[in-house]
Amino acid sequence: MRGMTSEMFRRSFGWVLFGAGLAIALSAAAQKPSSLTPSGLLTEAELLAEPPGSATTSRTPVLAGEAEEVMLEGVVEFGYQDEQGRYFVDLLERDRAYLGVLVTTPDGHPVVGATPSIAIDGSSVLVVPEPNSDENGIMNFVVVGGEMGLDTVTVSLGDSSVEFAVNVISMRAAGFPAPPTIEGGLGWGQLMQATLEYKDMNLIASFPESVQSRAGTTLKLSGFMLPLQPHLEQTHFLLTSSPPSCYFHIPGGAAGSVEVLAQEGIEPSWDPIVVEGRFEPLEISETGVVYRLHDARLAKP
Repeated sequence: MRGMTSEMFRRSFGWVLFGAGLAIALSAAAQKPSSLTPSGLLTEAELLAEPPGSATTSRTPVLAGEAEEVMLEGVVEFGYQDEQGRYFVDLLERDRAYLGVLVTTPDGHPVVGATPSIAIDGSSVLVVPEPNSDENGIMNFVVVGGEMGLDTVTVSLGDSSVEFAVNVISMRAAGFPAPPTIEGGLGWGQLMQATLEYKDMNLIASFPESVQSRAGTTLKLSGFMLPLQPHLEQTHFLLTSSPPSCYFHIPGGAAGSVEVLAQEGIEPSWDPIVVEGRFEPLEISETGVVYRLHDARLAKP
């Protein structure tokens, strides 16, 4: 989408809004109760019924302390396996890869409460791992892409291990312009050093001194716009560390994005922008974003 003109963006953004409205209308229509069951289709009771034999084929979870031997299997949101069984994930720098492992006994019972170790060989960073495997034997974790190159993520527990190959692609190699470096501003390398923890449905953040010391000051940030309003000019949007690719996926995660509250509307662009405003790091967040920029306006680097 590089090189899209303002008019092209207006048209494509309009289609996004139209599609979103259509999806909402269809969803509402689908939720209306109906007393008729079309001939030949399954009833609601039949759709909710368990498949034959499911009660006998389900596996009873096993506590981690009771499992004498465990096996690990990789789980990836988007990825593929090579001939050696390694899991490969392509990742844009500063974007997030959602990874996980399935922990089971040799005969297939999910293991609950297992705590595999995670090691990264490369510049990518591990963020907010789940403390242990859940009732389905799944332990999820997130990796943020570092510098361009092939990083290795190894998950180990006992004698079993799984290896993920994270292929980090730079924005320049992917055809995207990089956000400009701002003298005296805060860079994404500093912002993404925040330590994050989920607690009681809130996101708890602690910041490095280079970030915390700028609280309440006016500063400049550069990044990509993720619109939050159904308007051609945005007064409320996210500034992200890498180009947004999905309205339900924040590039870089909580520490790789900034909530921007602008004084006047700013027209969306696929190119990076620079904004200036009053900076607020949030130690407790209910929205999943830990940085905010108040009274923001467009600025020059």
